[in-house]
Amino acid sequence: MASKAAAAAAEEPIEADIDEAAFESDEEFDVTRELTADNLIKDYVLASVAASIVPIAFFDIAAVVGIQLRMIQKLSNLYGNPFSERLGRKVIYALAGGVLGYGAGYMVAASATKMIPGIGWMVGMVSLPVVAGGSTYAVGRSIMKHYEEGGTLLDFNASKMREFYKEQFEKGKDIARKAKKTAAAKAEAEAEEVAAS
Repeated sequence: MASKAAAAAAEEPIEADIDEAAFESDEEFDVTRELTADNLIKDYVLASVAASIVPIAFFDIAAVVGIQLRMIQKLSNLYGNPFSERLGRKVIYALAGGVLGYGAGYMVAASATKMIPGIGWMVGMVSLPVVAGGSTYAVGRSIMKHYEEGGTLLDFNASKMREFYKEQFEKGKDIARKAKKTAAAKAEAEAEEVAAS
């Protein structure tokens, strides 16, 4: 009987070590997941900037919404949450329309200018990529924050995310400006390469 008690006592520190190791493993997983989510969001910002450059009016907005839906689906998979296109659209429209109504209205107006022959496309190119990229970043970061807090698309409350979304939108615009410059430089280099050949 004494040997059973000694064996049980010897196992206690091992269990404590296992729990600590599991905690460290969970913490590493959370950090890895957070970094993965952040990189995923930035990739979709680049895609939104590229899609908003398309010279066809209103196609650009549809493409950006599609990109944002795909981003939400990927984030949902990453966090193990169910995804619904219908709920994803509601979140996008609630954030972009309800939280920052002038941003959504601006996107429509900037896209519509592309219908003006000649100069219209250039006017739309000036700021639409920045707004589209900023919006994508803010939507992604809002979803990520909500998922980090244990939420799902079913219980997403856009009104509680207003301030956070606005902050992330401003950060996202800076990221989108950098992405736009990079894309412009790359396009210019490719055009020079084609002209040289």
